[in-house]
Amino acid sequence: MFEVEARVGKNRLVVRLWGEIDDAEALRVGDAAVAAMDRLRPGFDMVSDLSGVTRVPPQAAGQLRRIIESGRARGFRRVVRVVGRSLEAAVVFERTSRAIGHEAHLAFSLEEAEQLLDGGWP
Repeated sequence: MFEVEARVGKNRLVVRLWGEIDDAEALRVGDAAVAAMDRLRPGFDMVSDLSGVTRVPPQAAGQLRRIIESGRARGFRRVVRVVGRSLEAAVVFERTSRAIGHEAHLAFSLEEAEQLLDGGWP
């Protein structure tokens, strides 16, 4: 399952994933994230919460690449990735990010990610 939210007031994209993500759902996440970016101003931040993911399909890496490239084209700034139960998810997303020259700051909860972006950025 997933949820994508454009927080226009904070100029922030929040993508939350949990459970077992299949290939079709990974594509829907990518579509929803790219569409939500159109509601945000250049310089937006992104939080991707993977803390509840239990399985990551091969399609996820391609969709992550698509989301990051779309974000770059729209001028995003900072990314915080919330990691949790799935070591597999954290590794897949980190490898994909590094392969395209993108780094995300890691957090251990959605609250910590929000705090980082609201003023605690290193």
